[in-house]
Amino acid sequence: MFIFKNSIKIQFITYNKTITYLIDKIIWANNHQNKKMAEKIVISSQQETTIDYPGKMAIIVFCPGCNLRCGFCHNPELVLENANGIDVDILLKNITSRKRAGWYTGVCISGGEPTLQKGLVDFCKKLKKIGLSIKLDTNGTNPDILKVLLDKELVDYIAMDIKSSPERYTYIAGVELDIDKIEESIKLIKKFPEYEFRTTVLPTFNIEQIEEIGKWISSSGKGKVKLYTLQQFNPKNTLDESYMKLVPLVREEIDKFADVMKKYAEEVRVLA
Repeated sequence: MFIFKNSIKIQFITYNKTITYLIDKIIWANNHQNKKMAEKIVISSQQETTIDYPGKMAIIVFCPGCNLRCGFCHNPELVLENANGIDVDILLKNITSRKRAGWYTGVCISGGEPTLQKGLVDFCKKLKKIGLSIKLDTNGTNPDILKVLLDKELVDYIAMDIKSSPERYTYIAGVELDIDKIEESIKLIKKFPEYEFRTTVLPTFNIEQIEEIGKWISSSGKGKVKLYTLQQFNPKNTLDESYMKLVPLVREEIDKFADVMKKYAEEVRVLA
């Protein structure tokens, strides 16, 4: 009888341990799955493009959410949006199919601000496995992420927005920010295979501000950057409605800014 009772006791303990082990495995699996889902990149929309990635027939994907509040931003729905509108797995399958058909040669990741996405690095890895070139648009507020992308050679072309001269950066960006991080990103951007800096030319800008920006990004002219793009301000659908009342500068004024920037960039492009 003693042996029988002990046998039941041992079996009960073993049963409890098995159940506990299985429960722990289920909990771990759920947590692991939730973590994977939490780290998956969020993409609101996508479209084909022949202009956003120079020299490439590409697809551009837009990530929602931004840590800046530039009043002139004409994509307020991306700045304020957090919902995922696209199944990323299905998107990757479609991209793979188009790549095999010889349609896509590149992907442009834009926003919002893509570097806020925890799944950005993993997404880039998957695109690289497909065999695509990657272009990233960024505001430069997350140099740590940019360094990871640089070290892992995951981005072929990067474009960084320069909002204004250092003294007016916080005002134009609409939030308090660490200007040292912007400067760190400027240095990192120059190490990518292909890069450009770009500025949306607001009606309030003047020659002196453009000069300050040029000196800033080129270390006072000691090293010209590869490409600088000056793009026309668009007064439609801006984040801050007061910007919709502003009148964009005429092309001739922007061309004058471009002449100044040529002292600090090997190539200056005007989009107006």
